[in-house]
Amino acid sequence: MSRDPRTGFQQSTPSKETYLARGRESPEANADDWSNAQSSTERRKIQNKLAQRRFREKIKDQREETEREVENQRKAGSSYASPEPESIDTSQTLSGLPWGGISMKHIVEKGKIKEQSSQQSSRENSVYESTSHVGAGNSR
Repeated sequence: MSRDPRTGFQQSTPSKETYLARGRESPEANADDWSNAQSSTERRKIQNKLAQRRFREKIKDQREETEREVENQRKAGSSYASPEPESIDTSQTLSGLPWGGISMKHIVEKGKIKEQSSQQSSRENSVYESTSHVGAGNSR
């Protein structure tokens, strides 16, 4: 509650919801508006405050995203494992195809080979990336 200097009567300070309901910005949002600041130092302070807030929000979002990714990877790691080619029964033939069917053992073998080569190249690339930044300093 504050007193109106002109009338001397007490008046209540509107809440943030009141400002939003009326379609105007709250005093807090008004404090973030640097375009009305007269001095350059005040403008810089407000801009820095806004930049820090955005940076903290960005870091928070990145942390949450990383936590989600780690949790997803953990869950995905135990969700499915492809069978070994040796464990596939080759005595059964797939019906419905005039030439007998495809060899599931062959498909699984090729998939395993492709997966292993993909993992190997990923490891090589990650090792390369981490070592390529080591020697990037100044050489005098």
